[in-house]
Amino acid sequence: MEASATQSRIATRALIVALVVIVSAAVSATAKANDGLCGMSQDELVECRPAVATGSATPPPPSSACCAALGHANLTCFCGFKNNKYLPLFGINSTRAMELPSKCDPNQTAHC
Repeated sequence: MEASATQSRIATRALIVALVVIVSAAVSATAKANDGLCGMSQDELVECRPAVATGSATPPPPSSACCAALGHANLTCFCGFKNNKYLPLFGINSTRAMELPSKCDPNQTAHC
């Protein structure tokens, strides 16, 4: 019986390690050059931050640099973050983030 429990613990640990590796690979595959995300560089993401930040009742509109970056971003990729519960921990309002493309161009939306 003890051997069975030990094998079960080993199998569980192996599964957890495999899941961590898979998630890490997925995150790495999503990240672009310059530690970017969804086709936007880190600098481009920073340009959009004021328009999606929490803590302000009325955030500023997106900058022209932000809108230019969104023009070549993979908006479908951002859909994966739509209801992410961790974004507020980074000061990002996910609802504002999903509204950002249409604020830059009324014909541009993230079709999630």
